[in-house]
Amino acid sequence: MNPLRHKSGTMRRTTLAVATLTVAAAATTSILAAGAQATGGSAATPCATTEHSAVPKLACEWAAAWNGTNPGALGALFTHNGTYTDEAVGVTMSGPAQISGWKSRTDLLIADVHDTVVTSYRSGEHITVESVYAGHIKGAPHAFAVPMATTLVVAGDRITADKDYYNLNAVLTQSGLPTDWKPTQ
Repeated sequence: MNPLRHKSGTMRRTTLAVATLTVAAAATTSILAAGAQATGGSAATPCATTEHSAVPKLACEWAAAWNGTNPGALGALFTHNGTYTDEAVGVTMSGPAQISGWKSRTDLLIADVHDTVVTSYRSGEHITVESVYAGHIKGAPHAFAVPMATTLVVAGDRITADKDYYNLNAVLTQSGLPTDWKPTQ
């Protein structure tokens, strides 16, 4: 009997598991490589040439507002009753003023906070953005760069709802902070 073949199919399951992990590692590596480029590399993002890009214009404007220094630019992308939800932190802001305030607080807490769009898709009033969320929590020993998914619901050229999904534990771990860390601000 072949010692690599077991009646229970263990070899087959192990091979499938290794193949699955290899694909997952490759996907994560490409996303994190985009984040590394965002923190100092020179490769262009999909938003670099908006007129030739498949990335929806509003997704590029959203990323530019997060990457900019004017908190009001983010709030201006939303309708008067638009909402922004950070699912990792568990907060929702309503209206341009609160959303601009969230961007301002984020800028105070995280140095060089930015989103690098990897790709984006639009279907009717819905836009999905895959990006790398990166920055350096002030006082933390290290910077972070994690995959993020954002869903935008739009009406015309304004956002009515934004939900951001990323792994807060990965942000804290990469930053060198305990996973139960909370900001003092």
